[in-house]
Amino acid sequence: MAGKPLLVTLLPSSGVDLGRWLLAHYGVDYTERPHAPIFHVLALKSWGQGKDDYPLFVHSDGKTKTAGCLQIAELFDPDAPAEYRLLPDAKAEPNHAQQVDDIVKYAYWTLGDDVVNWSYWNFLKHKSVVWPSLTTSVPWYEKLTCALAFGTIRTLMYKGLKLNQGVADTSLQSIYDGWDKFDVMLADGRRYLVGDRLSYADLATAAALGPMILAQGYHGMLPNEAKCPVFMQQVYKELRQRPTGLFIQRIYDTHRPAQLLCI
Repeated sequence: MAGKPLLVTLLPSSGVDLGRWLLAHYGVDYTERPHAPIFHVLALKSWGQGKDDYPLFVHSDGKTKTAGCLQIAELFDPDAPAEYRLLPDAKAEPNHAQQVDDIVKYAYWTLGDDVVNWSYWNFLKHKSVVWPSLTTSVPWYEKLTCALAFGTIRTLMYKGLKLNQGVADTSLQSIYDGWDKFDVMLADGRRYLVGDRLSYADLATAAALGPMILAQGYHGMLPNEAKCPVFMQQVYKELRQRPTGLFIQRIYDTHRPAQLLCI
């Protein structure tokens, strides 16, 4: 008998949180198997996948796999009711489809990398701050290894992401530049980034940039703001109060399902 689908994840990843959000949006019941950084690569390898193939959705047959958020959306979107579809039809709505693609490439892939760079560079200096984000609900042996070898894991992550203070500073400036661009876009009062309804661009942007405001509703165990260094708290407060930060939180508040929506 087939079991529930499985979502193999890197626990704190914003891409993973987008994957969770998509599955909830489409009403897909599943079991998550979270992993700590580094260990997620081994988990993906055990499924025959590469290190960047997360979140990995393993279908209920236990064999068929779908890797990546856009691929998950493309899998479920065609069968969703019209009001739940997130991907504009490239033939029927070519302009909207292109706008969604452009925004996702910028917000999710470009700014999203900057968020990762700045966040990891700073958080990994403070084990007590980042600990819940790395180890909540992961297998016991991963948690034990993180406890015993946190310094080594931090070094491997810094090396793997090619992080240093200069990279973190450049990334933060890119994030501020991105906020400027989205603030301008939102200045016309629009509720959504493309057209007059929710799209993949809204969810991808909110998930990718959500860690920069410690968005309420994010399911990836973001750090406790009160425990963060003061300079990080100041960044969060400033970005949260700007139009883009308010937009991100509104998308979470309005469109992050509290429970599965059946389709």
